[in-house]
Amino acid sequence: MDSSFPIENPNELLRSVGLRATPQRISIAKLLFGEAIHLTPQQIFEKLKPGFPSMSQNTVYLTLAHFEASGLLRRIHADGRTIFDSNTEPHDHAYCRQCGDIIDIPLLQTDKTPKALDAWNIHGESRTWMGYCPPCSTESQ
Repeated sequence: MDSSFPIENPNELLRSVGLRATPQRISIAKLLFGEAIHLTPQQIFEKLKPGFPSMSQNTVYLTLAHFEASGLLRRIHADGRTIFDSNTEPHDHAYCRQCGDIIDIPLLQTDKTPKALDAWNIHGESRTWMGYCPPCSTESQ
């Protein structure tokens, strides 16, 4: 998926990947594709619950699974958390262990694939750098 933000028409986006445009899916799409964003399923649920009081956490999880399977999202893991990334272009991440902030990092330009992967059919790569962002580094000193 071309990750240009914001997505103008979430209904059209969902239909273009074969998904029904339900009100819940449209709401989740508007949240995730309004800008490049990194959120956990729980954060998505909490942000949307006021507008959809009857929406369940299961609806959020199933929608995210459909979006991921359709190539609209990437799943990353950091410090035991599952985080969904709406930027599907190849890139790495930096994750702050104190505040939980995540930023996109352009891929390092290297043509070297590890020798152990020579026989693999690789479809992508992702790396997460973990540490403390500048504000959190300053606070802890």
